[in-house]
Amino acid sequence: MHGAPELIAQALDKLVDNARSFTPEQGWIRIALEAGSDGIVLRVANQGPELPLAMQGRLFDSLVSLREGPSRGEAPHLGLGLYVVRLVAERHGGNAAAHNLVSGDGVEFSLRLRGMPRVAAATRRGTG
Repeated sequence: MHGAPELIAQALDKLVDNARSFTPEQGWIRIALEAGSDGIVLRVANQGPELPLAMQGRLFDSLVSLREGPSRGEAPHLGLGLYVVRLVAERHGGNAAAHNLVSGDGVEFSLRLRGMPRVAAATRRGTG
């Protein structure tokens, strides 16, 4: 798979940070990687509250957050992390998704990556 490692690392960082934010102190976070014939799927699951059904289709939009308001002295959460995850997925020909676990004790986020189009070195250079 042809991809941008720094973008994939940033997306994984956002997914793990999101999981940490919603996982209880003694809870668990699970990270998995699956290889398939058309790319990979990176999954981050965590114990914690379920996603509201009304929000599941909007989680990866810009400026959307399910976090409570900031405590005194804390910066507000801007809701850009999962949007960045979606952009990285789309750049790699894939998608991002989220769903509640069947067990009812948490959520799972998935990042499907199919690869970036290869660009010849000559077309990357500017003319002039």
